[in-house]
Amino acid sequence: MLSNRAYSVINLTGLTIGLTVVMCITTLVMDDLSYDKQWTLSDELFAINSVNTDQDGNILYRGPGALAGLGNALKQQFPSILEHTNLSTAKLNLILDQSTNRHITLATLDTDTNFFNLFDTYCLEGNPKQIIAGVKNLVITESLHREYFKGVKVIGETFYNRPNQGEPQPYIVTAIIRDLPQNTHLRAEAIELSEKESQALSPYGAGYVTKQYVRIKKGTDMGMLTTQTNTWYQDYLTQKADEYRSGFEFQAIRDIHLRSGFGAKKEPRDVYVLAGIGLLILTLASINFINLSFAHALKRSLEMGVRKTFGARRVQLVLQGVTESLVFFGLSFAMAFFLYLLVIPGIETYIGYSLTLVFHRSLLLGSLLLVGWLGLGLSCGLAPAWSLAKTKTSHALKKRMEILRIPLKTGLTSTLIVLQFSIAMLVLVGMLTIRQQLRYMLEKDLGYEPANLLVLDYMSWEGKGAAFKQTLLQQPGITAVSLSHWAPGSGHYVTRRITAPDNPNEAVETSFIEADFDFLSVIGFRLMDGRMLSNSFAKDNLTNVDGWDEGYMVDFPNALYTQTAALRLGATLNEADQNGHGIPVGIIQDFHFNSLREPIEAVILQGRHELDRGCLLVRVAKGKEREALAAVEAAWNQTFPGRLPRMNWTDEMLIDQYQSERKQFHQLLLFSGISMLLAVLGVFGIVVYTVERKVREIGIRKVFGASVYSIMCLLSMNFFKLVCLAAVIAFPTAWWIMSDWLEDFAYRIEIPWWFFALTGLFTLCSMLIVVGFRTFKAAVANPVDSLRDE
Repeated sequence: MLSNRAYSVINLTGLTIGLTVVMCITTLVMDDLSYDKQWTLSDELFAINSVNTDQDGNILYRGPGALAGLGNALKQQFPSILEHTNLSTAKLNLILDQSTNRHITLATLDTDTNFFNLFDTYCLEGNPKQIIAGVKNLVITESLHREYFKGVKVIGETFYNRPNQGEPQPYIVTAIIRDLPQNTHLRAEAIELSEKESQALSPYGAGYVTKQYVRIKKGTDMGMLTTQTNTWYQDYLTQKADEYRSGFEFQAIRDIHLRSGFGAKKEPRDVYVLAGIGLLILTLASINFINLSFAHALKRSLEMGVRKTFGARRVQLVLQGVTESLVFFGLSFAMAFFLYLLVIPGIETYIGYSLTLVFHRSLLLGSLLLVGWLGLGLSCGLAPAWSLAKTKTSHALKKRMEILRIPLKTGLTSTLIVLQFSIAMLVLVGMLTIRQQLRYMLEKDLGYEPANLLVLDYMSWEGKGAAFKQTLLQQPGITAVSLSHWAPGSGHYVTRRITAPDNPNEAVETSFIEADFDFLSVIGFRLMDGRMLSNSFAKDNLTNVDGWDEGYMVDFPNALYTQTAALRLGATLNEADQNGHGIPVGIIQDFHFNSLREPIEAVILQGRHELDRGCLLVRVAKGKEREALAAVEAAWNQTFPGRLPRMNWTDEMLIDQYQSERKQFHQLLLFSGISMLLAVLGVFGIVVYTVERKVREIGIRKVFGASVYSIMCLLSMNFFKLVCLAAVIAFPTAWWIMSDWLEDFAYRIEIPWWFFALTGLFTLCSMLIVVGFRTFKAAVANPVDSLRDE
């Protein structure tokens, strides 16, 4: 090791980088797979999800939560359901200092005292199960108490919130508990407690939806229980919808993080892709070490041949090679572990939460990692050591090696280098594809203008909405303002299943949006035919239309239809649409109602002069964003003192919408660089081996007049062929994998041919730089020295 510093440095660098990356990836994967498995009753805890189906059993809607009172009703009807609780996540703006109005924003759980019967908590102070009537009860975590209250006694103290709407409410701190685990979808800093639910389940299928959790007796047949409870629920309902059937399902709490299918933090595939990348990096690091070990063994073959001539036993040579390998792996483990300690805090900052299963906090995990790494080192070191020990003495003295009685040059090293470059090119194509899809989503025309559009989230305006709107219109930098039930990334809307006019068996999912008459100009919709809605026309205003009589539509409001709505509902301008319950007076261009993962929907826009609930959209002049934002905040504080506005720039919200794709791109950008580095290091090892083997040939060629350029081309040609072979393997595989990934998007790119050309060219240039450097050094050497060495 000490006699060949370059070999040692390259080997340690490759192993250290590879292990550090693998440790980080393993930590992330273990954390995702461990969600909600730490609860004592994790096998018995289930969330209730709403499921609506058509008459044929096809799922029309599936989402979290169920009608209030369902959990309690099920507990009373079915003995296998032991406990239940209502539980939802929320944000709480808690004022710490009334004089300065200083506040903190907390992630909270809004629940009842049944929570403590289902989920493990450890109380440090106070009594969380004892509810104090008349005020909101607040249980805070140990870290929250330490960070913001500096350990001062707060049990029994009252604090007020700074709400987004309504009046401030008092909160009394009743208990301090140990921090809730981070590897849970119920991550929170505090718990808001209320009395146990007294809401009765409505027999009319009406009421509000809330997230509910139940404890089900262990060993219960979940399929049978789901069928029984849904049958009971259908019998319980006295009024049922004609077009769909309401029901529910039980989802194991351990599956919520990765397998919800709605609002999940991650998809299982994301975790599998990350684990696959970790395995590829580990493979590259191992191949790199093997390549360098073979190259180094070739340089030592003369030494080993001499030792064998003087009686060295084969087992001694193997033991020496394996020991050197274990030393390399041991040193790289120590360096990688140190780097891991430095990198993990940065990863936690990037993902926004603390990781639970980390190697330096678990003796078991650390020990398993060390044993596994040394075992890999034993495996990687055994092949070169055994090959060197088994090589005949006559071959060793001529710097020729064999493995399994086959000359080393015949295929093993070529296979390894092809595998390395295939992996590197696969990751690189994946990175380019995700980058291009992300760029496409951010630059695609959405049918409206997201830039310079400020949105205040859906709320009750308490009769002040119109006045607040007029106040904003007088502010510099603000060009237009609108109130609407919907805004990009916010708000509410009604979705109806409307029978298609050309097919009675087909239903068209149609979304209805109510907005004031400034909405279209503020958001930037484009009129394709007809006219815009206007307050000058009485029937343009829903307030003036009394369309229902004994359950039948007798008068139709004017409305705007998107192109898709007009096409699928067969609407004609200025003619009443019996299905859509409106008269289309204008057709607007389709717009992306949801993310680009979903296809464009049919949308009908209806006008209303005043809305007491909804979002506020503010169109800001370009370059006046800061002044306009300050004006909105000042007007808000004057109109709604004591409240916090929830507002976002639409373009920033759209970027956050694809945060998982951005993180995947950043990951692949990093890993593609690392994989290419490891592949190049592996090539360097093979180049060293090749040049050492061809020293005599190079010397003879130079004696006969070969130029340096011709020698470099000769030696590089073999590696050029290997890169081409690697491309043949990697490109179809990359195309297949990334095409499958793109299937998740309704609107997606086609993988361009130049991705593969660019990847191949970059790989080829990287290889030629490494090969050219080493072969140039050999080509310019004095041939006399080369021949004397032989």
